[in-house]
Amino acid sequence: MNPWSLFWRQGHSTTFGPYYKQGYEGAVADWWKSVLADLPPEVSVMEVGCGNCSLLPDMVKSGLKGKYIGVDLAAVKPSNVASEGLADSGIELVLHSETPAEELPEPDESIDLFASVFGIEYSNLDKSFSQAYRVLKSGGSLRALLHHNQSVVTGMSKRAYDEFNAEDFRAVINALTAISLVRDKVASPSELKSDAEAEKNRQILNVFAEKYLSDTNPATANATMFELMTQALGFFKVLGASQAQRQDFIGGLANEHLASHERFRQMMAVAFDSEGIDQLKSKLQALGFAEVRGNEVMTDENILAWELCAEK
Repeated sequence: MNPWSLFWRQGHSTTFGPYYKQGYEGAVADWWKSVLADLPPEVSVMEVGCGNCSLLPDMVKSGLKGKYIGVDLAAVKPSNVASEGLADSGIELVLHSETPAEELPEPDESIDLFASVFGIEYSNLDKSFSQAYRVLKSGGSLRALLHHNQSVVTGMSKRAYDEFNAEDFRAVINALTAISLVRDKVASPSELKSDAEAEKNRQILNVFAEKYLSDTNPATANATMFELMTQALGFFKVLGASQAQRQDFIGGLANEHLASHERFRQMMAVAFDSEGIDQLKSKLQALGFAEVRGNEVMTDENILAWELCAEK
């Protein structure tokens, strides 16, 4: 499964999920509200890399009417946050799930605003920028926040990526699997205590729990493996469940953490330095965009993103 599909399936309302406290509040919200404030009362907005319709909630709250079109390569659906107030908002929602930004299924010159927050950079930008120019009306705007290679978000992603210990991860999953296999052979969970194989693997899990759960200092703790072990120990609460349910627990745990590791890798891979942003500006200008700008967006004293702006 697409690692982002797995992420959005969990119901997150923004790219950051629980990993970055401010989410789309603070600097992102301020930026997006300022973009919305410049739009006419009735407008057609396309968000590319929309996730579960991340930018829709503030559009609903703004009082604007018209259409919101979400596009994402992952399997997505409106989050609970995005759905709140939508029915009475006067905004039509169109969602193109599992749809590449390089092949936008919308007519030429039909969009007033092409927007993206940490989304479009995952696409082939030569093709997706060309699509943006195609669907934008004359006088329409492109507004995007892109990953910055020196941002707090990229730093967070690098730390989480580096914290993942693949060898320990495999050992934890193997230990859970071994205990589950023994559970299939005994009449009740209480009998696991007297089984040598089950006890050996329980001790393996205890070693990793001590290794990763004992350090609670945010500056030094391994948050990625802390989360893995916290969730892994929840397996003992489902020992009385069926074989299929236990397998689903272990498989879900493994898939979630592997997908998370891949998402952090991707977030680092698509981050731009200043030279990269200059190249993107040149691409937009070559397509015919005017007033192309690329600026840093700050949150407190830290870099949050690159802002890329252009007019058709």
